[in-house]
Amino acid sequence: MSTYADMGLMSAYADFMATEAHRYNARSPMRLGRSLIALRRSRGLTQADLAARARVSRQWLITAERGENDRLEVGRLMQVLDALDATLTIEDAGQVEP
Repeated sequence: MSTYADMGLMSAYADFMATEAHRYNARSPMRLGRSLIALRRSRGLTQADLAARARVSRQWLITAERGENDRLEVGRLMQVLDALDATLTIEDAGQVEP
């Protein structure tokens, strides 16, 4: 399976988790998955608990956490984030500060 970096779809922007404990980098499906895992664990939830709260299947959540779904449904992702009391923020990483 090719990664986004292998396909040349990632920018030079560093693909790492932010230094602040409450912010996560989600520039790829894999990073998004790792962020979901970290948030879920920080809330003390199992995959089954979170899936039930978010009204998604556990299998969907497993796939999302593994970063294996290149066509992740935004509506379901928002349900999961809502169940985690988390939000999605989009940052314009293309703007360089002088």
